[in-house]
Amino acid sequence: DRFSFDAGGYDAPFVTLYVSLPGVGSIPRENVSCNFKSTSFDLTIKDLKGKSYRLLKDNLEKDIDPQKSKIIVKAEKIVVKLAKVKQGDYGGYDYWSQLTSKKGKNPPGKKDDPQNSIMQMMKDMYDDGDDNMKKIIGEAFSKQQRGEMASGVGGMGDSGDGLGDI
Repeated sequence: DRFSFDAGGYDAPFVTLYVSLPGVGSIPRENVSCNFKSTSFDLTIKDLKGKSYRLLKDNLEKDIDPQKSKIIVKAEKIVVKLAKVKQGDYGGYDYWSQLTSKKGKNPPGKKDDPQNSIMQMMKDMYDDGDDNMKKIIGEAFSKQQRGEMASGVGGMGDSGDGLGDI
């Protein structure tokens, strides 16, 4: 994956990728194609100096408009323009911070289990966190698994009678 990503601004209608491929402008245009779907794109280049190339990205961070998305072939690169979906009649475009999302998208109508949502949030915090964050989350998870976490109000693990919870 050697390409540059330009998310554009908040009101930019496109997310742009610049795919560097020396000599790509010299091959027939029909050898370069891109299949756009609402959550993915598949760029293929056939027979460039005897090789074929493919850039497939699914699970895009936001949905795109496949009909308005396009590719532009230049002498030394391909520009992939992913058309952002406009929000409502007067709304702007979503801001993209990255090309693909780390988590999968739920099918329409499927509800999240609240317990899974919390676990997914903790996993994301762990994956994205620094070493200290990973240590804290790991210790808390281990204590919880061993039953060492306090279970009463205000962090009190027992009722004060010296017997502890059973």
